[in-house]
Amino acid sequence: MDKKQLRKKLLLRRKELTNNYITNSSEKIFKKLEELELFRNINNIFVYIDFNNEVATKNFILKHIKKKNIFVPKIVNNEMKLIKISSLENLQLSNFNILEPKENNFSLEKMDLVITPAITFDKFGYRLGYGKGYYDKYFATENFKTKIGICFEKMLQEKLPTENHDKKVDILITENNIYYTGEEND
Repeated sequence: MDKKQLRKKLLLRRKELTNNYITNSSEKIFKKLEELELFRNINNIFVYIDFNNEVATKNFILKHIKKKNIFVPKIVNNEMKLIKISSLENLQLSNFNILEPKENNFSLEKMDLVITPAITFDKFGYRLGYGKGYYDKYFATENFKTKIGICFEKMLQEKLPTENHDKKVDILITENNIYYTGEEND
């Protein structure tokens, strides 16, 4: 099955996840993240704003927005930019029907942690995104320390089709497991 067909199939599967499962699993995923040694010593976190039954990030953002620097994506001229936020109230719906910052105060700061969205991941840390390549392009900048993928166990795949430009995350967290997948583990 090619990526386009797989994307369609898995989006339908994710649509069937219950709100209860999404809420409980998201809490467990972020609890595992917060317990990681590396999480205690970081300041700059780049995290997506969830939509369409993704792992829910808003409670995590609210919990840490006063303690750490939280950056979220904004798509401008088909490029993903990072913007530091201090509140979820400064967000508005974008053309993609995703919450984005109203402002355009873009940041070039190096991120300690990138919490990466996807339709799914495989156990090797490769992701299947929405097909626009925003995160692969961002990963190519290497303006970050650690890439973490978060995924529901029910969505996790054994192995995804990959291409040369695909970048894997260093750590993948589900509600049940933590997979260390970084380049040093190849």
